[in-house]
Amino acid sequence: MINPIVKRCAGLDVHKMLVVATIQAEQDDGSIAEITESFGTFRKNRHQLCRWLKKHEVKMVVLESTGIYWKSIYRSLEAADLETFMFEGSKENYAQ
Repeated sequence: MINPIVKRCAGLDVHKMLVVATIQAEQDDGSIAEITESFGTFRKNRHQLCRWLKKHEVKMVVLESTGIYWKSIYRSLEAADLETFMFEGSKENYAQ
């Protein structure tokens, strides 16, 4: 079994009008729990997403997007003091 580096992390798949967020969190028994939720991309939805991530004590967020739609999501996550990385699937690289 691989020891996790981050105990609670989230992956976001960003679309024009939708963000699908999945949290993976290590449990006390060493198992991994997975929770998936969908959010809109308007400001109130982005704030909802940030509150949801903080409620689940997420330590790192990774976004995947092939378009420009990630920018407002990224800014909201950064403003919420969440460690955020961007992965652009079409280019296979990431930005921090």
